[in-house]
Amino acid sequence: MIERFIKRTIEPILSRASKEFPAIVLTGPRQSGKTTLLKAHFANAHNYVSLEPPV
Repeated sequence: MIERFIKRTIEPILSRASKEFPAIVLTGPRQSGKTTLLKAHFANAHNYVSLEPPV
């Protein structure tokens, strides 16, 4: 589990969207915590897929 996770106001919206849609795309600026948020909030229920090149 991530120890220093800051709760985000978008979390309830993500929860609601995950119940209504089969996939969610979260976009935003670099280094803003998108991956951390998704992994912390959905780690037990959903798979995480990065579309970034592995290089």
